[in-house]
Amino acid sequence: MKRTITAIAAAMALISSGTIYPETMKVTSIQGGIARMEVTTGHAYEMDAEDYEIGDLVSLIMYSNGTPEVTDDVILSARYSGF
Repeated sequence: MKRTITAIAAAMALISSGTIYPETMKVTSIQGGIARMEVTTGHAYEMDAEDYEIGDLVSLIMYSNGTPEVTDDVILSARYSGF
């Protein structure tokens, strides 16, 4: 139980510091099983296409790598959000 509480506290600290944040992206292309997604600012990320189609919205949990640059951010989790 103590380990779970410690893990939750660590996750909350990352979230409150902005290291982990939510993002919604739109699938703009799929090629070779890789989906390319973009945010409204134009930044693009790629991940496994799963069952996504062009135009789908995907809700993501992102990790900032502790830097202010978005180009090195990593997708931790992705879920279909609609189209």
